[in-house]
Amino acid sequence: MTRRMLQLTLLGACLLIFSGSARADRRYFVQSYTPYLGEAGDLDLEAWAIAQEGQGDSTNTSWKTRVEFEYAITDRLTGAAYLNFSQSGDAGAPQRFEGPSLEAIYRLAEPGRILLDPAAYFEVRESGEELELEPKLLLGHRHDAWVAAANVIGELEYLHDAPPGEPDQEKRIAFTLGVTRELGARLAVGIEGRFEREFVDQGSDPTALFAGPTINLQSGKVQLAIGWHPQVAGSPSTHGGLNLADAPRSEFRMILGIGL
Repeated sequence: MTRRMLQLTLLGACLLIFSGSARADRRYFVQSYTPYLGEAGDLDLEAWAIAQEGQGDSTNTSWKTRVEFEYAITDRLTGAAYLNFSQSGDAGAPQRFEGPSLEAIYRLAEPGRILLDPAAYFEVRESGEELELEPKLLLGHRHDAWVAAANVIGELEYLHDAPPGEPDQEKRIAFTLGVTRELGARLAVGIEGRFEREFVDQGSDPTALFAGPTINLQSGKVQLAIGWHPQVAGSPSTHGGLNLADAPRSEFRMILGIGL
């Protein structure tokens, strides 16, 4: 773990120590969204830090960070606004602002009414260089202390100034699946995976599969979700069955959430 990630983790742990009772809308996973939303009027601040290492020839770590304000408009509808930043793994690379995002999540049925609780998600991001649309279907299920979530994700990117002869859009599809167990009101421990596939005009479509542990810690208005997901398979293979040309060797995610 890098020094930056360690500092953020320690900050989250300190905030948890001085908080009170547990939240209802837990961030159980770092790859998957659940359809379980907060109560109307809830306002949350979330800080995301995503560290990716081992892609291509680089041995350095690239970063993606997000700051999110989320508001529960009703018990079934939440809206959110993000600020997105990135920093490549090149030595001395600056942090870049990659534009704002707007997000909406709508719960399609009351929890427990059908076997899999569903919700619809939509996010739009404009960076000045590209427009990105990200629809998702969120599915979840609770049984006693167990919680499962699965997401079906589409990613559509439209480039504003693509070079002549180059494609002006990128398309991906991804599937996530996570299962966790609550160990009391403050701790949940589980495992999570993500499969992604990019569609290209020529050649085979690159794929990558990630899987690893995810932990949620929460107390009062503060919660911390941490997940480490190494790539376990990829195509086309560039090193030991992994696709390091198009995807990182591993990804570490941390989400610190604070109720306002």
